[in-house]
Amino acid sequence: MFWHGLWPLTFSGRPDYAVPPKAWDGSPSMALASASDHGGVAYGVPPVVADRRPGAWQSLFGDDFYDRIHVVPQTLNLGNVSSVQQRAIRVWNAFRARALMLVEASLSGGEGIVLTAPGAPPVSFPPLSEQVWQVAVGTDGPPVIAAALTYQFAGFDPIPVVITGQRIVAWAFTPDWSRGVLERLAWKTDILPSPTQVEQRRGLRSVPRRSFEATMIVDGRERVLLDLAVFGWGGRTWALPVWPDGQWLADEHALGIRVIACDPVHRDFHVGGLVQLRGKTAFEVEVAEVEAIGAASIALRHPTTRAWPRGTRLYPVRTARLAEPPKVTRLSDQAASISARFDVVEACEWPAIVDAPMYRGHPVMVDRPDESEALSTGWQRALLSLDNEFGRPFVLDPADWAAVVQSHRWRMHGRIERARVRSWLYTLRGRQHAVWRPTHADDLTLVAPVGGTATALDVANVGLSRFAGLRPGRRDLRIELKSGQAFYRRIAAAAAIDDDVERLTIDEALGVDVRPHGVRRISFLVLSRGDGDEAEIEHHTDSDGAADASLVLRAVRDPDSDDSGPAPA
Repeated sequence: MFWHGLWPLTFSGRPDYAVPPKAWDGSPSMALASASDHGGVAYGVPPVVADRRPGAWQSLFGDDFYDRIHVVPQTLNLGNVSSVQQRAIRVWNAFRARALMLVEASLSGGEGIVLTAPGAPPVSFPPLSEQVWQVAVGTDGPPVIAAALTYQFAGFDPIPVVITGQRIVAWAFTPDWSRGVLERLAWKTDILPSPTQVEQRRGLRSVPRRSFEATMIVDGRERVLLDLAVFGWGGRTWALPVWPDGQWLADEHALGIRVIACDPVHRDFHVGGLVQLRGKTAFEVEVAEVEAIGAASIALRHPTTRAWPRGTRLYPVRTARLAEPPKVTRLSDQAASISARFDVVEACEWPAIVDAPMYRGHPVMVDRPDESEALSTGWQRALLSLDNEFGRPFVLDPADWAAVVQSHRWRMHGRIERARVRSWLYTLRGRQHAVWRPTHADDLTLVAPVGGTATALDVANVGLSRFAGLRPGRRDLRIELKSGQAFYRRIAAAAAIDDDVERLTIDEALGVDVRPHGVRRISFLVLSRGDGDEAEIEHHTDSDGAADASLVLRAVRDPDSDDSGPAPA
């Protein structure tokens, strides 16, 4: 059946056969009669609807998009403002057949914000027309940006645009490298020890608190600039350059470029962070935001505001506050030495170590310590004593175990070594995580050849079976060959053959034949954590030069170190 106007057309065999309907008087009997006349189908008779419901209007894309006012964006989050930032606000009259009149565009809380309008209100908006307002936010003004730009159209409610951000000031003064730069990383760990010295450790900070301490020599106009900056804005957030990761630009960079050719590998650049470009003096400085990081360049979110010649210093930036008022030593009426310490206020992520060998679920710290200075070693016991001040004191060692404590020092040269040491520090996370630490000493001496399938080692008698008793900290070995190959094994049994030889049984064969002259060192392997939550890195030069770091590692008696099973080579 097809409808043609108001007449339903029914075809039955012949295309030109059409039956006009009878007029329906509203009675059910006529509906039945009409149905019987047409083979059970009633034509021209409206159906009887028992339930009548109102329909709902379904809007289309055009209804959501047109016939309204669009303001983009309605929230302008500027983030950290360290230089003049310009943004565009677009206002579009999306009415298809209606002109609008902008009565007023007012800015509240806009100290330090310059608004450039397409015209003075009232401003006419023809149908489907758009106009653009330019907003420029500078570094002068309150530390916290909390402004609102309100558009008032005739006959409409006000439309606000919220402008937020934080003004930061570039710290453009370079350190005195003769005294170096001291960097501190501070985690926080909650430790619950048992009487047998098994620990439950819980990290209370996802990332460490980071600080920098340096001394700067300033003279002339720079001395006055630093004095006024600290005097006026000392409580604000600063765009602090990460001095050890600085570099010199090798190419000229013209005004308005967005890509800076540099070497960002193993430096503290990160997407969404800031960089600082500094010229010869503290008056030539610019801070920009990083949009992307490439293998040999970084891309900025906005173009630079000035040209930067070859030899310009490029630094990654972290936002920081002065931890305390800087200490000033007056050298003359034109020069001064200023010592300042900054606390970084943003989270500083760094990857943990990934290429270290693993043994029983923990990485092995195979890096040898710097032994240019003496390394300290000691033992810590959890002794319980009862003394009434009259009789003999009662002392109990419930753990029957000593935690070996040993210092570890790194001497780093270049960015690769610095990045690796930093990854170790982020792996340890202060006192939270444990790693396997070889003593890096010649603890045991092999006195007889060992077959590839043998599990017995004959070593010089040092009293291992008598005193150690296969306790944690003296039952795991690192066997290092002169070829560079290293094996990690656990001692399953130890017995003294005579006064000169002890026989050790290891949990798994080495898989290769080993002779005494082919062994470089057999060291005890100790599962250890940091003895403190703070670590220091002393940068003597920038990241291409030398740096030192040190910490103290303490043995732990974790339950997972007491398991048994095969250990990989």
